Amino acid sequence: MKNIFPKNFEEQELVNFIYKYQYLNVNDVQYFFDSKSYYKKRITNLVNSKILRRYKSNLVLGEYGVKVMRILGKDIGRLNYDKKYVDRLKYISHIAAYFHKCQFVKFTPSFLMKDKEIFTITSRRYIGELSINGIKYLVYHISKENKRSYINSVIYDIQKEIKYKNIIILVDEIEKINFEDFVFGINSLIVVRDTDIGLEQLKYMNNVNWPQIIKEKSGNAFLSECKFCDYADKQNKYISTFYLIDIEKINRINNFLINNEKKNIEVICNEECEKQLKKKIIRATYNIIDFSNYIDKEIRYYD
Repeated sequence: MKNIFPKNFEEQELVNFIYKYQYLNVNDVQYFFDSKSYYKKRITNLVNSKILRRYKSNLVLGEYGVKVMRILGKDIGRLNYDKKYVDRLKYISHIAAYFHKCQFVKFTPSFLMKDKEIFTITSRRYIGELSINGIKYLVYHISKENKRSYINSVIYDIQKEIKYKNIIILVDEIEKINFEDFVFGINSLIVVRDTDIGLEQLKYMNNVNWPQIIKEKSGNAFLSECKFCDYADKQNKYISTFYLIDIEKINRINNFLINNEKKNIEVICNEECEKQLKKKIIRATYNIIDFSNYIDKEIRYYD
């Protein structure tokens, strides 16, 4: 009898992933293989063996891939072709694939967070949950094609959220959203460009060695008890740190500055953040740094 099971662990993980998400863009296959030199040949072998099949620019389960899942006791439904749902599903698949091998980031798709019987594309707008070093964020996506009505539905969705106090919004164009509309009084609302660079930044957003940065750049400052800043000294020096844009933090800073006209705040960030922050926090001193020397990429968190 022909052996229809994938040959190694990486291929098994790939097939299981496609079973879970239905679609995987061919450009995202790279995230499943440690060796980047001949993974395309391995995919070709999986397609030729009918474990996978190509559908436009995506991979889906092939005839024998479906049989493998059924042998393993998995429920196999028909491949979904509804454009609105599939577009959303493909995007979720991309995010899940990107973080697939990252040991301290775990992505849970929206369809595993909700009752499947009540899930529709017109219900909640979030795409899933990112757990980064154990801190959980509800994740949304706003594309350049989304109209104002969709952005309003995201705002409403966050307004009625009661569980999560940390939100991430992936955007094609940061300029597309009005920061003032995205203040909810929660802990953080992170806005990041929906690019590979942006996703890579998310991996390490909780791995920044801020104590080292403060020691080198700001001297004798200590963790602050105030909500509007992260560090302070004993001489009314206030320091706020930005690795990524946090709209809630911007709002807290501005509220402080409005009520304390003679005081100032120092912002530590990179050049990219400065471009956005200078538009929103007018009365601030900016200390620009390169984060590449201050990221602890080997930090691990185990659930």
